[in-house]
Amino acid sequence: MKLESDREKEKERAEKERRAGDPPKYLNEEFFKAALEDGLRDMRVDIKKIIFAESSGGGGENYCSKIYRARALYRSSKRQLDEELAMIVKSIAITPATQFLEELAVYLREKIFYFDVLGKLEVLIGDGSKFGAKCLYTTREPIQTIVFDDLTQYGYKLASRQSGLNEEHCVVILKKLGKFHASSMLLAQKVSCLWSCLSVVPLALSFFHPSVQEPSVREHFTSGMLDENYIRTNERFITFMALQLRTLANLVAKWPGYELLSDKLHRHCDNIKENLVTTGRSLPGEITVLNHGDLWVNNFMYKYDDEQPTKPIDAIFVDFQNSFFGSPGCDINFFLNSSVQLDVLIHRREFLIQTYYGALRESLERMHYERVPSYTDIQQEIRARELYGFFSSYAFLPMVTMKKEDSYDISIEALSDPDFAKTKVQLMFSSNPRTTDTLRYALRRFDELGIFD
Repeated sequence: MKLESDREKEKERAEKERRAGDPPKYLNEEFFKAALEDGLRDMRVDIKKIIFAESSGGGGENYCSKIYRARALYRSSKRQLDEELAMIVKSIAITPATQFLEELAVYLREKIFYFDVLGKLEVLIGDGSKFGAKCLYTTREPIQTIVFDDLTQYGYKLASRQSGLNEEHCVVILKKLGKFHASSMLLAQKVSCLWSCLSVVPLALSFFHPSVQEPSVREHFTSGMLDENYIRTNERFITFMALQLRTLANLVAKWPGYELLSDKLHRHCDNIKENLVTTGRSLPGEITVLNHGDLWVNNFMYKYDDEQPTKPIDAIFVDFQNSFFGSPGCDINFFLNSSVQLDVLIHRREFLIQTYYGALRESLERMHYERVPSYTDIQQEIRARELYGFFSSYAFLPMVTMKKEDSYDISIEALSDPDFAKTKVQLMFSSNPRTTDTLRYALRRFDELGIFD
């Protein structure tokens, strides 16, 4: 009993420090020694110094976790050299406001992705592509914490969430998404098919274990943030979704020529729980890929050309806590409606989908996948999942585009206060002109497609 009481006190202390913004006491030399020994597969690592950089998280950049940046100066027993490694420490404290993260098993899902799935996907793609950072260490005590290699030390940066992505940035991430989805399709096949179809060296083949297709792995990726049980039982989530959509409907009513559309949004909101269940539910016969599940600007990082510093040449995904097996239309619609500049969305939408499909098809053909979907198949998947894009447009776009000075104090905990949430949601739709400009276009398009009927 005493041990359990001590653990609870340590969790409370760590959570208070986390809220204060300073690195919590548990992120000490002992913690980083364990992280590096696990991550580097080294019997002994001697920590010389830990230097914390400015922490991030909240403030419109990361709502569900606290992020710390740390640089470790250490000596490894393997190499006997003084070395340095920059790390990202992601802390996920479970409070009444963030209990839904536990219900969605986001920590376990992300841990399983990094340790059991990511490496296999990168071997399968076979061209040296990297889909995610290296995960060095995970622990549940005193707070759910995951430690990653910091991609910024290799030249990767976030794009601007307020401005959205231009065509060049969209092309890079959609090509990477096509490869990611393709390798996940191959991974989802039976192990016997992997052995008969793959043309890779025996050493790479030995990387796969019969457990790759075991339900114990797949079952953790059956649903993403729109999990049906979660939607039906979490009233706090439904209340916030309804607040966002109702606010949008009231705003749209003031736009000349949008009065009927406003009525449709109100009716959609009247039945929001069932509409969200429908949005997230899988459809019979759909193409199945591993969706990233939360594909907006801050969940991938870009590397740029040395000679042309504004030209992106690669992208890597971060944050796989909402990944799930489902239609590629989910990721594509979520991305298009949360992260793309309006002129690109209007004039280059078809080209972007073709870009994604080209990468998907080329990767599947190179990996000798038996049934490569046609372009028409992918178009149908996207069309069937337009509701997912609508969900992204009212639930994520307004928050994603907020100016930093308007979003600095937003967190899951803060939004649990009804008055604060109402004020901030009103601000979400007025903070950045890009939001309403994009919604005017997107809502007309959704209405023409008949998704509200």
